[in-house]
Amino acid sequence: MKVRDLLTKLLLIVLPSAFLTACTSNAVNVPGISGAAQLTIYRDDWGVPHIYADQEAYGYFGLGYAQAEDQLINLLGGVYWVEGRQAELEGQALLASDIEQRRWRHAVEGRTGVQKLKPELLKNYQHFVAGVKWYMDAHPEKVPAWAPKLSVESLVAVNRGILWSAYASVLGPAECADPKVELISSIRSTNREKFTGASNGWVLGPVRTATGATLLLADPHTGLQNPAYYEYHLDAGDLKSSGFALGPMLWQAHNRHVSWAMTTGNPDMWDCYSVDVDPNDPNRYLYDGKWQRMLEVEEVFNVRGAEAEKRVFQYTMHNGVLSPVVARSGDKAYVVSVSQMHDTGLLDNEIHAMNHAGSVHELRTALSTLGMFPQNIIAGDDSGNIYYLRAGKTPIRPSGYNWKRAVPGNHSTTAWRGYYALEDMIEIMNPQQNYLQNNNVAPDVMFESDNVRASSYAKELYNDQPGRITTRGLRSIEVLSQATQFTLEDSMQHAFDEKWITVDYWLQALRYGVRTYPGVLSDKSVGVQNFIEELLGFDGYARAESSTALKFYYWREALQPLFLEQRFEHLSLFPWPEAQLTAPFVAELILGAERAMNNISRDFSGSEKNLGDVFRIGRGSDSWPVGGESITAEEVPNCLAALSPLCERTMRAYASTPLNETGQRRAIRGSQAMRLVLFTDPIQSFSLHAHGQSDNPDSLHYGDQSRLASERRFKPTYFDRDALEGHIESTLVINIDIHTAQ
Repeated sequence: MKVRDLLTKLLLIVLPSAFLTACTSNAVNVPGISGAAQLTIYRDDWGVPHIYADQEAYGYFGLGYAQAEDQLINLLGGVYWVEGRQAELEGQALLASDIEQRRWRHAVEGRTGVQKLKPELLKNYQHFVAGVKWYMDAHPEKVPAWAPKLSVESLVAVNRGILWSAYASVLGPAECADPKVELISSIRSTNREKFTGASNGWVLGPVRTATGATLLLADPHTGLQNPAYYEYHLDAGDLKSSGFALGPMLWQAHNRHVSWAMTTGNPDMWDCYSVDVDPNDPNRYLYDGKWQRMLEVEEVFNVRGAEAEKRVFQYTMHNGVLSPVVARSGDKAYVVSVSQMHDTGLLDNEIHAMNHAGSVHELRTALSTLGMFPQNIIAGDDSGNIYYLRAGKTPIRPSGYNWKRAVPGNHSTTAWRGYYALEDMIEIMNPQQNYLQNNNVAPDVMFESDNVRASSYAKELYNDQPGRITTRGLRSIEVLSQATQFTLEDSMQHAFDEKWITVDYWLQALRYGVRTYPGVLSDKSVGVQNFIEELLGFDGYARAESSTALKFYYWREALQPLFLEQRFEHLSLFPWPEAQLTAPFVAELILGAERAMNNISRDFSGSEKNLGDVFRIGRGSDSWPVGGESITAEEVPNCLAALSPLCERTMRAYASTPLNETGQRRAIRGSQAMRLVLFTDPIQSFSLHAHGQSDNPDSLHYGDQSRLASERRFKPTYFDRDALEGHIESTLVINIDIHTAQ
């Protein structure tokens, strides 16, 4: 196998278009399953695996094999992470993370969650694990010495843990926050503001597209090396799916009939309870007049280079779910109840059913079991239907309490009254506007007009500030509401749109100020006057090839502290009436331009730079110029959550490292796993996965898609076998003799 790998690498260097074929046979043990199977893994010219098999389970075997080939360390490392064992490998720095994984019982719930998997899906997952193990057996030199045991249970736990860590384990404890209450240190260290997440999701109905076919864009914004996205194409039995997998879960995908996008946004699925405990026994608490004892679980954490540490976790039973203690203050314990605490496995079932859906109506049926993690779901199908759901299992709460803060937890008067059904949730099917977008906006600002009304829904289902809209939401409404005869090229331009939409507000203010108060500029140097003149001609697009975009970025950066001053607090929201544009404020705009000019000269020794000379995308030593950088203010929480003079994201939503010694900043977050699907016949679908398919630095596909991101280009997914022809880089035929494990 080593020889084959070496020859393959050499041939790809010399003959990049070569059609490489290899066949291999082996025996493998799968619990309760036996038989012979054959599957084929084609790698396309971007290294993406296209897995063909007669049966669905055999396709999952191939997915496990391919994923191990590209991301074995991620797969194995995910098990250590979810089991709370990272400190065993990395030391004290990761102990806080380990504590949280065990506090929330991901590994335990993974073991029980397997029992909820549908038999067909359990079989698929078993084959996925077998595929990974088969690769590991064939390539022992690729397997790290610390490799943990891989199982269906551990993979289901990873699925839960990754999605849980972005929502329940952060937002739940945040409701306990109070000046008198100190959250447990490991929780405090991982706490984040509510609206830091970002993604784009939008869909056009057939009447708005040039082809008369539904068109959908999915664009999650995450860390550019997020291991939760593995690109694949499966054609196995009745399953025809393409997209991005989290282990064996095909969570961001489309088939021939349906596609969906997911964006951050959630109903309220968790609550904090303040529980009075026995002063003489802090692990006892009264509930409806009877003493209850907390469940105590002792865990031992092995720490590399240090003594092992013990922790004892306590849990109450509130609302029928184990609720971890996250803080204590005097004779009070603060616990968090999460609606999906014991629902592990249901999400896997729903995702599997979504991949088999033949329409958005069938997709909606799949979602009715309420296993979906908190999310905005945007979907479209080949029959012209489009659909939105604000998904998440949401408790029905008694009235009279502030459920955004800790509520009394010693009596059933504050217990949940059940859960809302899907029919109660915010959902929109085939709106008259013939498009949908939710780029992390409140549900009542998804269209330019005729939106849903927040007052029509329970507060816990709406769970947002009415009218809250992001710059990306505004931009999509601006573009999609005017879309007629929208082409693929139009959709790609919008997907890669780099417009800073607040530029017009800023330049109007600057133009008004220069005209109204000419004295604030007259005593400035020619260089400053030229700098301002160039700003006034800026078109607002954060293009890599634009030098004015870099000047505007520096200008905005220089002005960020302005809004922290009390005298300018009234300007913290748009629009700005001209009466508010006073001479002192205009003077600050001019001073900001002077500081920006000087800062550019300082950082680049006076040389002219384009935005893309500074902002780069890539992995390893290679990088390319990229546009679409976000403008942020670290001092202002949640400023990206709504239209603000302080912050904005383009549709690409890139965030980058600080300036390094070479005068560059590297993109680390933003558009990471894009999909564009047009339901023509045949289907047309495209993707872009930063940085590349393989995590092996020696692979040709380690960072090759960074160039695509730089050039604002998608790659085709070759959904049909005929489309793949002529783009096959390698072929692996696997013959498997499956024996029942003893």
